[in-house]
Amino acid sequence: MRHHRAVLACCGLILAVLSASSCGSGTPSGGPSTTRPIPSSTSQPPKATSPVTADVSVSPDQGVAGTALTFTVAIRGPGTLGGEGVAFGDGDTSGANAGDIRCGATARADHTSVYTHAYAKPGTYTFSDRVSVQSPPPRCTFEDITARVTVIAAAPLSQATLNGAFVSPSKNIACSIDETPPGSVRCATFSPPQLVTMDATGSFHTCSGSQCELGNPAMETPVLPYGAATAGGPVQCLSSEAGMTCTVTGHRGFRISRSGVDAVG
Repeated sequence: MRHHRAVLACCGLILAVLSASSCGSGTPSGGPSTTRPIPSSTSQPPKATSPVTADVSVSPDQGVAGTALTFTVAIRGPGTLGGEGVAFGDGDTSGANAGDIRCGATARADHTSVYTHAYAKPGTYTFSDRVSVQSPPPRCTFEDITARVTVIAAAPLSQATLNGAFVSPSKNIACSIDETPPGSVRCATFSPPQLVTMDATGSFHTCSGSQCELGNPAMETPVLPYGAATAGGPVQCLSSEAGMTCTVTGHRGFRISRSGVDAVG
């Protein structure tokens, strides 16, 4: 009998040890948790970086054929600048390649490029600069971004007008540019009768109805074709099927058509 009691006591002790071992990671009643999170071995994704940008501005923002325009390209962002490929839109090109470059962890592609160009003939042209940048580690791959701007090389008044006067292909719009400083422009439609005058600042005034002094262009007044522009002093006028658009520096001005006079810029 004593032998059986000793065996039972021994078994009870073993069970108590096993129970304590299996419950050691648990939470005792009323006590704080002792469980700890297991660290993940999964690597975190790289932090996102701001994109590379390329913006272009042109000065002056309007002019006549044969005069120099200055294009300024501002490149900003992470990476290493690899090269630029410039196309002026008339067949001429420019730009340079940096050749072999190393991938830099803290490199910046920040750079400002300046290009000067004169368009030999009047027309509408698109300037573009294709910028190549090597991204930072761990990618270290080349990425391209293109900056673009559209410019109008207008015909001088001496080539496209009669003493500054011209008409639209429909003959319903007649304009006259006075390039004498500070410069101004006057446009009228005959149907319906309306008149607009604008000074060198881009401020304009309108008139409509029979009380407006529209004037009468001479029979030999040249036609400014749709898509063509002429300029003198601070004023540039562009002819289109939508009407005649006349602006000053900053592209502020008006558009006149049968439907009325609207501000632009």
